Amino acid sequence: MKHCYHCGRITAGDPLFCNTCGRSFDKKFCPRLHPNPRSAEICSRCGSRELSTPQPKVSIGWRGLEWLTRIVLGAFLTLLSLFVVFEVLKEALAMEAVQNGLLLLGLLIALLWWLWSKLPEWFRKFVRRQLRRRKDRNEHD
Repeated sequence: MKHCYHCGRITAGDPLFCNTCGRSFDKKFCPRLHPNPRSAEICSRCGSRELSTPQPKVSIGWRGLEWLTRIVLGAFLTLLSLFVVFEVLKEALAMEAVQNGLLLLGLLIALLWWLWSKLPEWFRKFVRRQLRRRKDRNEHD
């Protein structure tokens, strides 16, 4: 979302121009949509003199206030989320069924590690190599 400081409207997404007043956001664009700095008189790529009108500049004070607001809200939402997760885990771990399930899951993981350690070394190397190949193949796709 972008806020136009000329008309005061908010445009959804990541647009190049305001939907209401048609001004560009922080850059000038030629008819071929080449981006240029706010101070440009002609397009640096095609030489066109028809450039869009950018929205008014925002003062450093307002930008600082926006940054501070984002930091404060982000910290508040992070702390609130952590509190909710902590409370849900505390309630879930108080239930006997969840405790039994976690104990069973822990025993299953321990059993699988014990079985893995009993496999011959050549077989474990083969499995690791196959998993590495699959990972490399997925990264290249």
